[in-house]
Amino acid sequence: MEVRIGQVGRIIAGDEVGKYVKVVDDKENTGGYLILTADAPDMQVGFDNWVEDEEALSSYFVEAGWSIEWL
Repeated sequence: MEVRIGQVGRIIAGDEVGKYVKVVDDKENTGGYLILTADAPDMQVGFDNWVEDEEALSSYFVEAGWSIEWL
């Protein structure tokens, strides 16, 4: 599964179908990655989750069952 950092994508399968996702490399501040989800691609209003490393990031996407159309 391809997980792109810093690029917005639309969730086309799995949990939260129809929402948008963006992964932010936050290693400088928190040591991990922020996973932002929102109703619109501008990511202005939404939710965030945090994972500690790339392995946890991949696991998060697999667990959610996400298929992403990267914009």
